[in-house]
Amino acid sequence: MDVATSSDGKRSLLVAAVLCLLLAALCQVDLFAVIFGAGVLMDSSAELASRGRSLLLASSALLAAMAFSPLAKTRRLSVSVATATLTLVGFEAVAGPFVGLDTTLFQRDSEVGWRLRPGGDDVWLGHRLRINELGMRGDLPDFECDQRVLFLGDSVVFGAFVAADEDVISAQTEQALSAVGFTVQCLNGGVGGWAPWQERLWFEAVAGQLRAEVVLVNLVLNDVTEPLTLAALGGADEGFQLERSRDPGWLSGTVWATALRRARRAVNGDQARVDAARQEALGVYELLSSPALPASRAAWSRHLQEVEELLSSIKAVGAKPVVVSHPYTVQFEVAGLWWPQDALAAWCSQRGVPYVDVGRYLATLRPDPETLYHDGVHPNARGAAAIGALLADELQRHALVVSR
Repeated sequence: MDVATSSDGKRSLLVAAVLCLLLAALCQVDLFAVIFGAGVLMDSSAELASRGRSLLLASSALLAAMAFSPLAKTRRLSVSVATATLTLVGFEAVAGPFVGLDTTLFQRDSEVGWRLRPGGDDVWLGHRLRINELGMRGDLPDFECDQRVLFLGDSVVFGAFVAADEDVISAQTEQALSAVGFTVQCLNGGVGGWAPWQERLWFEAVAGQLRAEVVLVNLVLNDVTEPLTLAALGGADEGFQLERSRDPGWLSGTVWATALRRARRAVNGDQARVDAARQEALGVYELLSSPALPASRAAWSRHLQEVEELLSSIKAVGAKPVVVSHPYTVQFEVAGLWWPQDALAAWCSQRGVPYVDVGRYLATLRPDPETLYHDGVHPNARGAAAIGALLADELQRHALVVSR
């Protein structure tokens, strides 16, 4: 092996090491946002960029060490290692904030479409979350408590974009009740994307394990519209949660694997079909602004039937249901969009079911109630605290919690 060949191999590895350092320096979310715009970055972009920098720095150190090892004496092998490292590691690190990573928190289910994976521990919507053995966010049932109150609902109840378990609506309600002397455990049964028909099936399966005496049925306006596109109900959409899910496994959790899954969907036309179905489907604002449309009336009627069946299942196990409606923030901005809440209030009154209108309550708060939301529908931690305080008051007002 001549000196020139050895020198070329060493140079290739050192150049690759320096390029990894340069990429690590450039792998900054703020820089990406300036160059490409914040709108193209994923929710977990900061964590992915940090992970990418660590990967690039480790690769740089490894390449530098290789440059002074016997490997450098083989020019072809050195160039191959340098090229492969820059390609594989470079894409993994730099593309992460733009591609994101799929999560293992959800798993496919033949009955409800998807559910939370028991024992799951992964990142979702920018935060690392843990799921208990019953497939719920938060604690397992504590039968030493005087009472258990179960919160059913979708991502609003689950606590999408809320980092800490103690800051979600159910936990905030429990803390508010504890502050006035009640020993009540509030269980988080929320699952992102679920509608009342899915909540009913899950509740019927786990009711005996939870033994909740009160069940809060939390309703959001997209409960009315989103199920219309689901494959389980004849549509083309498997659900946002499954679109962003993967099976456990180290390689399946790489940016490369995530990008390949997205590319496969695009090649097969899956995403195009889903997007087209979503465009044609009834939207929340259309529902709010045009309640007389046949599509609005049909969707609303179906929704009420689902809620009726869920309430029947709750009553069948001896628990007391409470219906809680949550707003879209557009209702704070545009007058005359509160008809769903008014209709639910009348519907619940006819059936003797307690009803709580979260939107109307938050609309009375100052400053602007929209500051209590992460986006157009999901409360932030401050919003969850305000809602929790309201629900604690309502549970007491209806004598649904007692001090023993």
